[in-house]
Amino acid sequence: MNRIEMRYLAKLLPVFLRFSSDRKKSKKQEEYDYKIENHGRAAVNAFIELGPTFIKLGQVLSARPDLLPKEYLKAFSDLQDKVPPDNFVYAKQIIEENVGKMETVFESFDENAISGASLGQVYRAKYKGRDAAVKVNRHNIDNVLKRDLIIIKKLLNMFKRFIDNYLYISISNVLSDFSARIYDETNYLVEAENIKRIGNNIKKYDIIIPEVLFASRQVIILTYIGGIKVTDVKKLKEKGIDLPKLAHNLDLTFIRMLLRNDIFHADPHPGNIAISDDGKIILYDFGMVGKLDDDTRFKLLKLYDGLINKDPDTIMDSLLQLNALSPAANRGIIRKGIELSIANLSGANVNEMDIRELLEIANNVIFEFPFHLPRELVLYMRMSSLLEGICKTLDPNFKFVLVLRDILYNEGMLQELYLKEMNEFAQKSIISIEKGLDVLPLLKRALEERNGEIKENKKLPSTVFLSAILIAMVLFSRSHPVISYIVIIIDIILFAYIIKK
Repeated sequence: MNRIEMRYLAKLLPVFLRFSSDRKKSKKQEEYDYKIENHGRAAVNAFIELGPTFIKLGQVLSARPDLLPKEYLKAFSDLQDKVPPDNFVYAKQIIEENVGKMETVFESFDENAISGASLGQVYRAKYKGRDAAVKVNRHNIDNVLKRDLIIIKKLLNMFKRFIDNYLYISISNVLSDFSARIYDETNYLVEAENIKRIGNNIKKYDIIIPEVLFASRQVIILTYIGGIKVTDVKKLKEKGIDLPKLAHNLDLTFIRMLLRNDIFHADPHPGNIAISDDGKIILYDFGMVGKLDDDTRFKLLKLYDGLINKDPDTIMDSLLQLNALSPAANRGIIRKGIELSIANLSGANVNEMDIRELLEIANNVIFEFPFHLPRELVLYMRMSSLLEGICKTLDPNFKFVLVLRDILYNEGMLQELYLKEMNEFAQKSIISIEKGLDVLPLLKRALEERNGEIKENKKLPSTVFLSAILIAMVLFSRSHPVISYIVIIIDIILFAYIIKK
């Protein structure tokens, strides 16, 4: 074991042993334990000391209620990606290797970074006559990530004896996913593409995002857009900006990205959001994004519906459909866990609930039972938690459910949800009918063999006709959904009546 590995072992072994003990303890008690939170903060400090890879890993873990107890989640949620910038000598070398000689490429360049993060830093400059922000990778960052990930996996194998097999597999999966995706955040060609896609999706909502002026793997140059930091309440008030309205619009912007578009900004911490003097939202840093397909969005909406209505069966079914819960899990025990979590809300009115309370139900159940959260849902949970913190700063009375209701009712998503549910119901009905029709020839043959003849069955023509109508209406539903679904419902009722008659 080399010197670096020994240093990592010395830092992480005490953290890991405390975590293993705290996780078991937190599972057995409902009360919040501030001693465990202090252990979580000690873990955060260790991650900060160990550098960029651990800071980014800590941010991922901050959205993993299936792995970390609630006290650790609180500590890790405060982990900020702020690191002093590299020596400018290294940044200049990378810029000139990718863009060209600084003296000829830039009209001016401020060597003092305006921000520093774990993977890179940002400088102000004048580029082709425009105010620009120049984002540059840290020196040798890809090699640092590669080295650290190898060491982390080696140490995890050493720590395996201290944890149960399920937890080991879950942490291994997190590391595998993290290893595969972290390099996207150091590849600014990927970020440039993210900016283009998100920009096209949200341009009609009057959201401001930077324009890409140049992009390579290690350097990206964007138009510089100044603004008031979103959490600078004093300055926002001085500009006469309506803070409750801003909080509502900010959350609505991200919920729209999540539920309407093919890609969403997954890192809305205060450093990545600013507000223009006239109250428009400005978004920065598109390195961490999430992508949800239509099917997953639909299932997420159903989970929202279950959480808002405090319906244990809908919550459980949605988690199963989202692959967050193993189909082999004991449904009775999990349902009881959901009921207990709902009871802990002490009868809170739905309109008074916020995202933390809603997710607390899911979080408690996820931590208690063997769940596996898909990566995109992890990013969604991180996004929601960060965003609500900002919205609460702007408006202490902010309620997530009211924003959700806005997009569901005012923007037609509830109708889309119901239409999709009806379409699924119709599809299942067709499959059931088709299976029933498959049996009829066998039934006919059996009766012929038994009686030598089959009496005329008046039900058969009717059911075949209704089945044909049902199939036609499902195909017709894409162009005329409302009429189709009315006919489908009538058709199914008639079919049931004929069968029972």
